[in-house]
Amino acid sequence: MPKQNRKRKHIRQDEDDFEIMAPKNKFRPFDKAAQAEEEYLSNFLFGGSENFLKSLDETESMVETPISLSPDSGMGDEDCGECSERKPAWIDEDDGIDVGYALNVQGRTLPKGGVNDRFNRYSNLLKHKFENVVGNPKWAALKKDQEFSDSDDDMLQTCGFIAKTVKHTLPSHTLEFKKLKDLNSETYNEGIVNCIEFHPTSTVALVAGNSGLASLFAVDGKNNNKLHSVAFERFPILSAQFVHAGNEAILGSRQSHLFSYDLLAAKTVRVPLPHGLTQCKQFVVSSDDKCMAVAGKWGEVHILSTKSKERLCLLKQDGDVTALSFSPNGSLLYGHSTTGEITVWDMNMRRVKHKWTDEGCLEGSTLSIAPSNQFVAAGSTHGIVNLYGVEDVLKTKLPKPRKTLFNLTTGITNLRFNSTSEIVAFTSTDIENSVRLFHIGTGSVFSNFPPFETKLGNITAMNFSPGSGYLAFGNKKSTVALYRLKHFKTY
Repeated sequence: MPKQNRKRKHIRQDEDDFEIMAPKNKFRPFDKAAQAEEEYLSNFLFGGSENFLKSLDETESMVETPISLSPDSGMGDEDCGECSERKPAWIDEDDGIDVGYALNVQGRTLPKGGVNDRFNRYSNLLKHKFENVVGNPKWAALKKDQEFSDSDDDMLQTCGFIAKTVKHTLPSHTLEFKKLKDLNSETYNEGIVNCIEFHPTSTVALVAGNSGLASLFAVDGKNNNKLHSVAFERFPILSAQFVHAGNEAILGSRQSHLFSYDLLAAKTVRVPLPHGLTQCKQFVVSSDDKCMAVAGKWGEVHILSTKSKERLCLLKQDGDVTALSFSPNGSLLYGHSTTGEITVWDMNMRRVKHKWTDEGCLEGSTLSIAPSNQFVAAGSTHGIVNLYGVEDVLKTKLPKPRKTLFNLTTGITNLRFNSTSEIVAFTSTDIENSVRLFHIGTGSVFSNFPPFETKLGNITAMNFSPGSGYLAFGNKKSTVALYRLKHFKTY
């Protein structure tokens, strides 16, 4: 192999630049020439081994010396010592305006003294007012509390990974909540409230009842302003549900027709029911919005197309249908009956998949499937709620409940899981304030709900908002009480 010529221009004390022309072959063998080159570069960069150790000692001695960081150093605020102020990112010309000058321009007056002093800066007055109304948001804090994470968390926070989120478990025994303004405080004319439905994506709720009036409210807990009301003549609304796409609400009654309300166009369409189906008092819509199941007479369950409202097929069970519920993915349909037997249909095959008996139930009244698809809750007319595991009920005809709730003494009329499947709520209409919230994780009922001397009346409807942030109860006196569950941070 021919020897490659190397040409170096060595740096001198009076020169600022140097040039190295290296061979193109980066993987040459480590021979004496290469070793000599490495020693030369080492001496050039570090000044030899003795000088390198000397430099290292000097560096260690400088650690105790505080380093001043510039705003653009790339270091976080936690490395800046006890710095409490930052330089503004920009300066607005109006920041120097006094309160007196601003009030003269606006033609208004304020009480004298304090931050309203006419010689005070107007920007300080606005800042003070904002903090009083909104508070000091976390993102505006100069010093942010940061917890030290382990090496795994540091790795997951690198590029290409998602940082771990802290999961807060729901406290047991006591529930933190707040009573808000009634949801339908601007109307109170829906009659006996039969339906409370929260929109799946928007902070909007539908309230409907025996008077045939359906009202939409903006849910904020403070004003709950009415958005729109639709009146249906001689059509007491007994059931209502938003489709999961959120653009339509379906309303049913004991009539041989139903109404479809287009939320975007604010129009209603009267849709006749298929032949053989004389009422639509109870129905559920599948999660994929492809079909809806309507309870008929003599144990019949009519499967209709959600879009066209045409009948797709007819299912049947032993005993009259008292409650229907789809599994979260819509592949299974559960139906309770007056005989206490629960039928499970396969919606892909459209036939019975399994039947099982609700233990101790003489007559079923309500049924609900947890959003996590882990639990099935079944209520009876004798005030008993049985909580089962889904895997248990699909294996045997006589499953054992994981928990039996005897907290209410009259028939269960409403039964709901919250969105995280941590709470199951159940109510009874016959006795005032008959509601309990059961914590599934600890197997106990929240002792502080309903609160003492609360006036919920005879509860006829109940529902959680999509994120469990709100819980609403409707009663026979056309009132919908609204509660804020503080543990859940979203609507």
